[in-house]
Amino acid sequence: MKNVIVLLLILIVFITAPLFAAGGREAVEDDTVTMKVAGISPEDYRGTQGLYRIKETVERDTAGRISMDIFPMNQLGDYTQVFEEIQRGTIEMGLIFIPSHFDVMLELGSLPFLASDAMELQEQLSPGSFVFDILHDTLDRFGVKLLRIHGDGFIGIGTTRAPVAPLDPSVDKDMLIRAAPLAVYTDTAGDMGYRTTTIPYADTYSAIQTGVVDGWIGGSANINYHVFRDVIKYYIPYNALFDQTAFLINKDLWYSFSESDRQVIMDAVNREADQSFVDSATEDDTYMDLMRERGIEIIEVSDEERAILAEHIRATTWPRFESKFGADMLNKVLDAVQ
Repeated sequence: MKNVIVLLLILIVFITAPLFAAGGREAVEDDTVTMKVAGISPEDYRGTQGLYRIKETVERDTAGRISMDIFPMNQLGDYTQVFEEIQRGTIEMGLIFIPSHFDVMLELGSLPFLASDAMELQEQLSPGSFVFDILHDTLDRFGVKLLRIHGDGFIGIGTTRAPVAPLDPSVDKDMLIRAAPLAVYTDTAGDMGYRTTTIPYADTYSAIQTGVVDGWIGGSANINYHVFRDVIKYYIPYNALFDQTAFLINKDLWYSFSESDRQVIMDAVNREADQSFVDSATEDDTYMDLMRERGIEIIEVSDEERAILAEHIRATTWPRFESKFGADMLNKVLDAVQ
């Protein structure tokens, strides 16, 4: 009798297990997720507008299973704070700078004078490239999924007064400027004659406004116009660095979505990322003209002057990066981009 009861119990488990499993899958599919999506740029910046287009596509094509609340202009905190929140899953997604205080390899995509134009950089910073794969795999270890890099444009320096001998890197510029807390920014600016401080990006506007710093390095002509046009008086388009942000999402959340929902998000992000490099290649002149209209003086840099500056940075700054990245890694990056 006892054996009969045991057999009946086993039979019941086998019969009902598929029903419970099916019910569980149905509950998951019926769940809805609202993602907080952090941005660092203003409402009218193209990166922010791209987030709103992604939101529209994702909410439509997932039939509302995934919704997105967009928080631009550092509303959820500085990008270093947001990155840590994405790690924890308290902020689900962001279009932010990639901080490197966890691993210096996260600076690889920001090496100075890595390419001469935006299209070359798109190739180097897109899936399948050596640099992108390093960034992706490094972020993966920290619980963050890198979806794509967003191209924001070549970087200049915006200042409140004219620097001394702006095109001679051997001359001290007699200026303190804000730089991102990344060696590629601080070392590059330092080797161009600027002193740097690494105050948070969210505090940069007020720091320039109150005279704590004389300017900043870290943004394209677009960002300098949209965010800093009321506090800077000069803009120098050195184009040594490329302004880039990243579409990041919490890794556990990403893999909790169905494959079809992940594809919806990925397709929407790919469209925006690909277009961002096209736009960045054409907009620098437009925004420098708009800055001129606002009374901001553009200190021109000719191709010849930029080439001399590039030679100086490669000879002076790049060798120091060997201690950060390793000579072998740096050589692999160079091989990949040549």
